[in-house]
Amino acid sequence: MEILSLKEIRKAYGREEVLSGVDLSLGHGEVLAIIGLSGAGKSTLLRLIAGLEAPQAGEIYLYGELVTKDEKVLLPPWKRRIGFIFQHLALWDHLSVYEHLRFVTSNQALIEELLAFFELSELRHKRPFELSGGQRQRLAIARALAQEPRLLLLDEPFSNLDLLRKKRFREELRRIKEKEDLSFIYVTHDPLDLKLLADKVAVLHEGRIIQVGPLDELLAHPAQEIVRELLTL
Repeated sequence: MEILSLKEIRKAYGREEVLSGVDLSLGHGEVLAIIGLSGAGKSTLLRLIAGLEAPQAGEIYLYGELVTKDEKVLLPPWKRRIGFIFQHLALWDHLSVYEHLRFVTSNQALIEELLAFFELSELRHKRPFELSGGQRQRLAIARALAQEPRLLLLDEPFSNLDLLRKKRFREELRRIKEKEDLSFIYVTHDPLDLKLLADKVAVLHEGRIIQVGPLDELLAHPAQEIVRELLTL
């Protein structure tokens, strides 16, 4: 079942066109990785899917419902059942671990389940600046899941982690995928992420998706030389 469909998405900032007719789809339970050069429009694409911005043209469908048409956001972000983990986490220093979760849900049982699942129960009264990098990452994921999303967006979630923490975070995501009925889209620069996590890969270049498919297929039959370069860095 298709849970996300983007049709002819165009987005510009002033005279600079960032996305130029993007078509993309995501099936239920799939993990899609988006890779591309810096400035290719990857983060912008996630923000459009989440409803945080509107395109100049195009349509976005979620779970079969038209949620964005051209410059109109028909369904606001808080009604899309999308969890968003930003590159810099966007945690709130004045809120404790528990308060981060309580801010997005009143379901106490779910809060306790997430605290236990991410090994944050003993840290519930700590604030982000009192946590380690890995603990902050887990809090960001827990907050996103507290919204009970059907789709999880991750914007370069591994970029600020060392190799050991990257390995642990990948394991967390695999564990979540097994436990939750979720689909994932994540932006990355690291070809290893594609191999370890993605069901399929979308290559975004100069504002367009130039190839989508399983990693092995893209490596064997790259549509352009840039595809091979991005996948073998």
